[in-house]
Amino acid sequence: MDCLEYRRRLGSDPQARDTDMRAHRGACVSCAGAHARAQRFEHDLLHALTVEAPSNLAERVLLAQATGERRQFVRQRRAVLAIAAAVLCAVGVGGFAWMQIDARSLPALAVAHMPGEIDSFRLKQPIANDAVVAGFAVRHVALKGSLPHDTTYVHDCPVGPYAVVHLVSRVDDQPVAVLYFPNKHAARKDFTRQGWHGREVPLAQGTLVMLTDRGDSHPFDGIEHAWRVAIDGPSDQQVTEL
Repeated sequence: MDCLEYRRRLGSDPQARDTDMRAHRGACVSCAGAHARAQRFEHDLLHALTVEAPSNLAERVLLAQATGERRQFVRQRRAVLAIAAAVLCAVGVGGFAWMQIDARSLPALAVAHMPGEIDSFRLKQPIANDAVVAGFAVRHVALKGSLPHDTTYVHDCPVGPYAVVHLVSRVDDQPVAVLYFPNKHAARKDFTRQGWHGREVPLAQGTLVMLTDRGDSHPFDGIEHAWRVAIDGPSDQQVTEL
């Protein structure tokens, strides 16, 4: 084996261990140096490719898989918010004062959030429980009970100053938006606002806001119970019955 053949084979397979190459390397100082440089390069390349995965990578992958087809909603929401911003600018000082009053009102913020998410009401296929769990995990919320079986949408959304888990539950083919505000406490109340019917529900570690644009019926009781169990866990009475 000559030097040209040795270098050709070293370039195609730096880890080659055949007898001819070892023999040539032992007799040729130049090719021995080329072999050492090739091994250092392979070692440096392997080290560069060894990157530690983020601690919450699994949750983010699951959430991305569940919401990948819904990315178009984000773009639509930005367009709607841009229009809404232009309208608010036209309102003037009076509108600004009203907005300041409602800046921390969960019903006001939830209703203002919905135009950019309205297409989520069209989704009818239930999503996997793993995706729902991942959606809460991104907001550092660990679910404590069984999940509702009728969840068709989950996304981690900013709603005003709050980091929210946005879901959609369907009851008798009626979609209901469910927004969970972790670590935010509010009083319980039903409300009607800008054509939306809603309910604000305090939970142990946050607040649930439910919204529907249907005026004929409000299936809030069942949805409230299902998400209370999922987020806070079953009550002592339910555990005893089990």
